[in-house]
Amino acid sequence: MPNKREIARALADAHREAEPGISHIIRVVAEREDDSAEPVKLLEVNPDTPRAGIVPIAFGADPPEIPFPSVVIEVTESELKEIQSGSLPLPHGWRLEDTLYPVSA
Repeated sequence: MPNKREIARALADAHREAEPGISHIIRVVAEREDDSAEPVKLLEVNPDTPRAGIVPIAFGADPPEIPFPSVVIEVTESELKEIQSGSLPLPHGWRLEDTLYPVSA
């Protein structure tokens, strides 16, 4: 079974293909990330999205390809900067982790 990091990468690739305007996709992790019930979480920076703050959108698992539930948070570039500076907090216990897109060389 693929792990959450692999599923996050697959979801990021699919979302980027479906919405080419996305400028960044960052994996978000939680304190209980090892729990299989904890969703795979992606923060997507999209210039076409309205400024709305942190609004997690949940999706169910879709086995066998996507064995974990997932959450997408779509934000603007300025909201990403606010998250990074701490002035716009993610939900309690969530933090930014790997940048999945653009891929670092």
